[in-house]
Amino acid sequence: MSGILMSAGLAMPVLASDTASITLDEAIAIALSQNMQARIAFEAIGERAAEAHQAGLLPNPELGLEIENVLGSGPYRGTEEADVTLGLSQRIETGGKRENRMRFSRLSEAVAAAERDAGERRLREAVTHAFNGLLAAQREAEISAEAAAQIRGLVPALRKRFERGASSEADLNRGLLALALAEIRAGTKQAELGMAQQALLELWSERSHRPLRADGPFTVPAVPLPGLDELEARLDTHPAVLGGQQAIGARRAAFDLERSNALPDVTLGAGARHFAGTDESALLFSVSIPISIFDRNQGNIDAASRRVVQADLDAQQTRVELARELQQAHQTYDSRCREAERLGQSIVPASVKTSTAIREGYLAGRFGVLDLLDALQTNADSRSQETGAILACRNALASIEILTGLSDDAKWTEGDAQ
Repeated sequence: MSGILMSAGLAMPVLASDTASITLDEAIAIALSQNMQARIAFEAIGERAAEAHQAGLLPNPELGLEIENVLGSGPYRGTEEADVTLGLSQRIETGGKRENRMRFSRLSEAVAAAERDAGERRLREAVTHAFNGLLAAQREAEISAEAAAQIRGLVPALRKRFERGASSEADLNRGLLALALAEIRAGTKQAELGMAQQALLELWSERSHRPLRADGPFTVPAVPLPGLDELEARLDTHPAVLGGQQAIGARRAAFDLERSNALPDVTLGAGARHFAGTDESALLFSVSIPISIFDRNQGNIDAASRRVVQADLDAQQTRVELARELQQAHQTYDSRCREAERLGQSIVPASVKTSTAIREGYLAGRFGVLDLLDALQTNADSRSQETGAILACRNALASIEILTGLSDDAKWTEGDAQ
């Protein structure tokens, strides 16, 4: 009967010999270097920088050539009487177009940088959650494998009791049924472990599956968080909030640009004309200004004005959504961490103690097989529930730290390490 309770080491799921162990910091570093969305955001900054460079360039001058009095009739039949004019013209931008265009491009570049930083925070959060999920899946696989091993060790004893007439066939069938269900559950948890590995690999933008093992503690974090008001105040430095303010500035610069585009530019020209008939030359100067009668850029100005309002509303909405996420994460952290602590400190130890006592009582004939199977199932369920609570607790803390920037605070990191 000593096979009823197998050691945790024997019950752990078998891992491939080439399984790579990874820490959280390593997982985040790989994601930041390989994730496609992160790389796209980086390239977007380069795109905006190139546009900012282009915005500062002056209009190109134009070189013109005119030939008159050729290929006509009479004395103008050939090209002997041709008058040739060679000129150079330059468009002069008015109303601060170039300055507004440059300001808009610089702010657009800042918006792209803020979007990249916000995306990086989201990626860090997603990787941390996936890493915690892998830790939880590993633990669940171990729990289910151990539970199946415990029942598997019970079956030979049940069979011997049935053969000796000490227990009924129904007890043996109950044990076999419990074993089948436990093995199915262990297989399911092993499949979920593979999915948890895949979830992390997808954040690394890896196409093929390979076995991974998360290396790190999976315990209830003992972190004294600041108050919710202080945490919410830190949202003002979130890249998404700062990017929203930059976006408002960029839209206002675009509005100013459209207003300046309503002012006509001046084109200045200068050149020289050669008169073939007299073999003489003269200089030529020109000035041209469009007359703003039909098109005063009124439609684009109105659209740009509405985009400013949209950017302001988007910034407000972003701030509200971040605050809502923070509040939900804070509530989850409070409730699920307390649940995990209670399970780990009292309920799980009590279920282990109870299952041990019932097993000993079963061996002594004081309890039936149903009592023993129920105790083993309660033990497995309590440990599984503790795993779920720890996972929710750790994920909520990760969300709080990343939303508020606490994870980037050196003092906070040092205090957490202690």
